[in-house]
Amino acid sequence: MQYEQTNSSPSFPNSGTSFTSLLIRHASNATTASNYGMECNPGQDGKSVPVHDWSSKGPYWLHPPPSKDNTGHYGTRGKRKQIISTSGTETGKSGSFNTPPTGASVLTKTHCGSRCTFCPPEKYLETWQTFLVNCLSGSRSVPITNKDSTDTKSLKNTNTGYQKEYTTYHPSLVEKAVHLIRNPFDNLVSRFHHEQKEHKKRHDTKWTGRYSNDAHGFRKWCADEDRLFRSKEQKINWELIGYKQREIQMHFEGVSCHAEFFRYVQWHNLALESVQQLEIPVIYVHYEDYTTNLQKETDRMLHFLNMTRVGTLPIFDSNKDYSDYFSLEERAAASELMRVVANDGGKKLLQRYWVGLDYRAMRKQIQAILD
Repeated sequence: MQYEQTNSSPSFPNSGTSFTSLLIRHASNATTASNYGMECNPGQDGKSVPVHDWSSKGPYWLHPPPSKDNTGHYGTRGKRKQIISTSGTETGKSGSFNTPPTGASVLTKTHCGSRCTFCPPEKYLETWQTFLVNCLSGSRSVPITNKDSTDTKSLKNTNTGYQKEYTTYHPSLVEKAVHLIRNPFDNLVSRFHHEQKEHKKRHDTKWTGRYSNDAHGFRKWCADEDRLFRSKEQKINWELIGYKQREIQMHFEGVSCHAEFFRYVQWHNLALESVQQLEIPVIYVHYEDYTTNLQKETDRMLHFLNMTRVGTLPIFDSNKDYSDYFSLEERAAASELMRVVANDGGKKLLQRYWVGLDYRAMRKQIQAILD
């Protein structure tokens, strides 16, 4: 069966993508998709299964529909995997899901671009064009062949006989977008915790020894990045990308994890511009609204996807307290930086999270004293 629409679900990493995908699956009893085929259940042949037969470059079914092999049997290779949420919310078992009905949109996970951590400016400064390409890019699982042995764009896993191959699909496949937004302060802390998990997986005791998994470790992590890339930030011609040189450099000073805040706002700026360029419908979903309006937000997304609620909603548990990770003054300074970086659309999306302290007046007073 073919599907008329792919619905992109762009989100800055660790802003609720996994739970949102889980929410739609359980509410509709229909599977979702991802640009990242390596995290999806493989087909019977071990390959990532594309949503559209004519687009092998993605996106890919999270739970592929049964396929017919040359013996006439249906099924997928191996057991279904449990999909682990990175949002800290309860996921439950992955189970088995139907494919969305004809005419429904397929919710598809993508993180787009401008999302590296602990990286220099040349790695995260983007245009909407490069950002959009990253929104359409991902990877898939393919068998290793002798020809692939010299393919530098593939990452091999010789233990399983399959490898990761990077892919990009055509923008015409995307006909709608669900734009996810999370409180920037919580989002940054969650990204730090994700880094913790990744370094622990790699048994990187040097990294985990330096950065404890708490507010103290987070502050050290921020301070190290701030210091490491300071000279490169000062050499960037910010005027060329639409910012006032002195204004950006002034707001970077004194803001812990300032590059992370810049990347966060730039991500939302570019996501807004990319959707405008594609000329597609979009809805905006704030992660925190799941706490008080889970059913309402779910029904709103389902209506947008041309689906109906038939299942039980999963539990949303976001009882995390990150208040000690930033002081009030730090939140105010970061809010000023975000105001400077955000475009008009970004301001509308993000201003609900900004601290209302009149930090600008305080900065002018301090500057007057220094002058």
